[in-house]
Amino acid sequence: MSLPRLDFSTLSHNAAKWPLPGKVLFGCALAGLVLLVGEVAYLGPSRERLHAFELRELTLQQQLAEKAGLATSLEARTQHIRAMEETVAQLVAQLPGEPEVPALLEDVSRLAVANGVLVEAITLLDEEPRPFYIEQPLQIGATGAYHDLAMFVSAIGGLTRIVTVHDVALRPEGTLLRLDLLAKTYRNTSQGGKARQAVDLAPRFVYDPSSLRDPFNLPVLQVGHMPGRPALAPDPSRPRGVLEGVAIDRFVMVGTLSRGVQSFALVRAGSTVHRLAVGDYLGPDHGQVTAIEDGHIELVELFPDGQGAWLERPRTLVLNVNS
Repeated sequence: MSLPRLDFSTLSHNAAKWPLPGKVLFGCALAGLVLLVGEVAYLGPSRERLHAFELRELTLQQQLAEKAGLATSLEARTQHIRAMEETVAQLVAQLPGEPEVPALLEDVSRLAVANGVLVEAITLLDEEPRPFYIEQPLQIGATGAYHDLAMFVSAIGGLTRIVTVHDVALRPEGTLLRLDLLAKTYRNTSQGGKARQAVDLAPRFVYDPSSLRDPFNLPVLQVGHMPGRPALAPDPSRPRGVLEGVAIDRFVMVGTLSRGVQSFALVRAGSTVHRLAVGDYLGPDHGQVTAIEDGHIELVELFPDGQGAWLERPRTLVLNVNS
């Protein structure tokens, strides 16, 4: 048994004779088919392109708002950049046109003597070229007391030339401390031999040990560092004694000696014992003995304040009962 074949021509020819519900149903089916074909062929891709255009429009609006903000602050940014360029030009102009290493070594030696620090070695390392300047590093090794070393490093940073301090290392070495640091000075590559320009310097940090303690000593062994008082400059023509060439921290009071009404202090440096009287000098800071007691020695030291004047500072050497 075979099914009858659907004849669309006959069906369409007789469509006019269909009842009304059939015509409505056929019209709805035909309209749905047209809409489906239109959605697949035309409306779907167009809708996707419209969505992409809307996203692009949103992105462009955000970019426009950002660039409008930049354009509004362009003048302020331009002034800021010009101020920065002037500052950089001033800093570069402050750099010397020549290495000036001998003068720097003299300054380091002077500061070491002024602060009672013994510089054991200064190694000049190879220059390191930079885009706008040249670095000249120096490796410095020194020994001294904690506060004296701190004031020495502070004084290096306060030199008129630009000197920066890096890689600071401290370690005990007997009764003193060993300091190793890397100092860097700089010179201008484009200025040649021209004289550097005068530039106003910011206030520098000055180390003040008066209220600080030595972290390498127990609190009971701390020696107070009194703030300096204004004093007259030392006499440069006065001949320096042998004991003034040794850091005062290397001396140990081992006892006293009396001769009539006069008292003497016995101090040891290394394996040698020296005798001191009131008025004698001790250490590199023009330390002068002012009083000798059974348990301690009182001195007054002179040191520069970094501004061309001199200050005096009392210091005490306590008797070492274990000597």
